[in-house]
Amino acid sequence: MSLSAIDRRVQSGEWLKLLPATYALRGSPASFMRRATAAYFWADKGALLSHDTSGVLFDLDGVSTRKISVSSPRRLSSPGIVVHRRPTDGLRSKEIDVVRVTSIEQTLLDLGGTLSIERLELAVDSALRLGLTRFDRLLRHVEKFGGQGVAGSRALAQLLKVREPCPRPTDSILEVELLKLARNFDLPTPVAQFVVVLREGLTVHVDFAYPDQMLAIEVDSVRWHSGVRAIKWDNERQNLLVALGWRVLRFEWDDIVNRPAVVAAQILAALQERQIAFDLR
Repeated sequence: MSLSAIDRRVQSGEWLKLLPATYALRGSPASFMRRATAAYFWADKGALLSHDTSGVLFDLDGVSTRKISVSSPRRLSSPGIVVHRRPTDGLRSKEIDVVRVTSIEQTLLDLGGTLSIERLELAVDSALRLGLTRFDRLLRHVEKFGGQGVAGSRALAQLLKVREPCPRPTDSILEVELLKLARNFDLPTPVAQFVVVLREGLTVHVDFAYPDQMLAIEVDSVRWHSGVRAIKWDNERQNLLVALGWRVLRFEWDDIVNRPAVVAAQILAALQERQIAFDLR
């Protein structure tokens, strides 16, 4: 289309100029996505939306922005757009709508250089909860693409080191430790690997149970390593137990080993609450 034809459409109000050589149709919503899309096409060859903009488009917790961030191998400048000049041909990316953004792993690595550690932790947790990545995949990405001189590497690596989950032990070790906790804190002895019929043809084993109080205790496997299917099944399983009248307490293996007093207090409080509820029936 000729420049004169473009000018006529802009002057008539049919088109709205957002950035050089980038336009929107009249009446299109003035959304964050419209601004991000305009910046993406303005930056053109080799560009990727990145950093906090990518985080917003992935819907990560702890991430917000007014400006649009773009990674590009070219020298670019425009008000309202933050350009991170770097090679992009080696960056992993993902298509969202009509734009390409840095992969979730690269996005989190980049955010390590711009967010506080508290907000970075929120972003990482939400990425894992949404099934956008896995702990092991994120760790490999930091090891391969992070390192000295790469912004965000240190913060994300430290966070992953602190949050690296403790693997769940075998059921026999788990049973020994939980029963020892019960003895040490004068709790009633729970039943290990208790069978619950969720519905016809579907039974599950809960790690520990107090059947009379319908209190189930589950010690989570390494959820940061789990995929979205495992997380969905955990949620469905718990919802079915609750629908049958069970109360479910969940603990990490690290809680059992390093915070036994807190675990015992929560179990005792739940037992007392359940007993009172049953007595009132």
